[in-house]
Amino acid sequence: MRVRRFKKSRPARRVFLVICEGETEKAYVESLKREYRLPVAVKTRVSGQNINARLVSQYIRELDIDSESDCEVFYIYDCDVREIVDKLNSLPGTAILTNPCIELWFLLHVRMHARPQTSESIVKALVTAHPCWHGYSKGSLSREQIEYMTSFRNDAVSRAGELVWPGNPSSNFSEFINALEKEKNS
Repeated sequence: MRVRRFKKSRPARRVFLVICEGETEKAYVESLKREYRLPVAVKTRVSGQNINARLVSQYIRELDIDSESDCEVFYIYDCDVREIVDKLNSLPGTAILTNPCIELWFLLHVRMHARPQTSESIVKALVTAHPCWHGYSKGSLSREQIEYMTSFRNDAVSRAGELVWPGNPSSNFSEFINALEKEKNS
């Protein structure tokens, strides 16, 4: 007669729900997820500018976790639309904002950039900052670009710390990096 073996129940896994403005932010978060290999599940969703409390609640329900306390929510958005920034600051979770756009965070991996700029001028500065960025297009990141950012992430964190938050230019993306590092080291 066969003996039935039951799997031991595993403790609930913590989840980082990362709600992104667009595909560029999602591509970067997915690369961080692969690199860090954390004991927490990192789930990404792209919601664009349609973000609201009801949508966040829906995303959390879709995760099928035991309690909302097992879920930490991050919003990764650009600061180019003031109404969206105000909306994000009223939602539960941590707003990870880059002013004017995520490409500033990428540029900080290469060099310091302290002059106020538009999103378009930041992208132009990024494309000319280092050869790995020459073929950059929004929505995707090449392996070479990801490897470059991995190598110079500490430089970007340091440079972002020198900028005056939340002015143009600035980024608090280092808060998300610090959350990943904290989970990695715990």
